[in-house]
Amino acid sequence: MQLQTATVIAGSETPAGDGQFGAMRCVITLPDGSRRAAVIKRGPVGEIAAEAFGALVLAAWGLPVPEPFLIDEATGPAFATADVGYPNLKKRLGLDSLPDGPAKAAALQIAVQLAVQLPSTPLAVVADEAINNRDRNLGNILWDGQSEAWIDHALALGEHPEGYPDRNKLAEMACMAGDHDRVSRAAVGQALAVSASPLVPANDAMPTALQGRNHAAYVAARLNNLAARVLDRFPKPADLLTNANQPA
Repeated sequence: MQLQTATVIAGSETPAGDGQFGAMRCVITLPDGSRRAAVIKRGPVGEIAAEAFGALVLAAWGLPVPEPFLIDEATGPAFATADVGYPNLKKRLGLDSLPDGPAKAAALQIAVQLAVQLPSTPLAVVADEAINNRDRNLGNILWDGQSEAWIDHALALGEHPEGYPDRNKLAEMACMAGDHDRVSRAAVGQALAVSASPLVPANDAMPTALQGRNHAAYVAARLNNLAARVLDRFPKPADLLTNANQPA
């Protein structure tokens, strides 16, 4: 497992303009001299570490995430991903440009349904639960009409602000779309199959500057009861034995 360190080509940065707070599109140079289009995010070292560790582990679990890179800067490491070149669901459906009202509500419902129906959504539900990502939203689900990619895990792994609501927003979207039964069954199956094997290699791939917390241990502890955690995010089926022994 490898996390390459790249450099940004001076003057190549432009605002991403797709809802990613603080994100900039740029061109980076890799250690072998090749160049790649990328999206860079700067922030506190804890958030950079969460992004990097999360990207490595989620990719190892099979979730489609853009290839991650670290950017070596004088102010400290930054995080970048390969620019996949397609928009997030908010931008694709023009949600931010619509005024509040029936049209926006309808577009939001369509976006939620699209998010829930993506092939990798059940695994994303599990991944978000495993890394304690409470900030999943339509702005960090990329989709080009055929393929999806999951981005923005800066507030995972305990990096969320104090008091940030404990939610699995993808599970909530499945409920909004009326598809929670299918998604919950698929997600529980994925939770039972998720392995802890990538955790230590991902931790070891992090540079010393990003090893302030033991992210491998953090996630390993959450894997112990992951299927139950996932199931708890969905409505419970009616108990068929309720009142079964009560007289009519």
